[in-house]
Amino acid sequence: MSLVGKNIDAFCSRCGFTLAHVVLYEVGGAVQGVQCKTCGAQHRYRGARTGVSRDIAAERRRSREAPRPRPPVRPSDSRVWQQRSAAAPPDAVVWDYRLTERYETGDILNHPQFGRGFVEAATADRMEVIFREGRKTLAMNRQPTPGEPG
Repeated sequence: MSLVGKNIDAFCSRCGFTLAHVVLYEVGGAVQGVQCKTCGAQHRYRGARTGVSRDIAAERRRSREAPRPRPPVRPSDSRVWQQRSAAAPPDAVVWDYRLTERYETGDILNHPQFGRGFVEAATADRMEVIFREGRKTLAMNRQPTPGEPG
């Protein structure tokens, strides 16, 4: 009995997965050519690979979970941050960082990712802030987008 036109599971070389295929032709009663029902690629029948299946979602999760190496902090930046932190009065105003706010040199910020920082220099739309992890250039004074909290 011929399998031509029937569905069969096969490894798709384009998709990289074992997927449903349609048998295109047989030679000597053995399936030789198939077409992937997912991407439409026509190729030799390679059989269903059971032990080689790839879980792309798991690979992506692993790559996101791996921490990125942080660049080394310059000792001078660390010393400046420690000096500013020690010199700041306990009742100093610490502003929560918001992209829409305008900051000035000397302001103290609380950034959600980098923590406490001190504004070193500011232009109309950018500022250089020194954090424990080093210097960062942050945006500021941006127009809020519709639907974004102020």
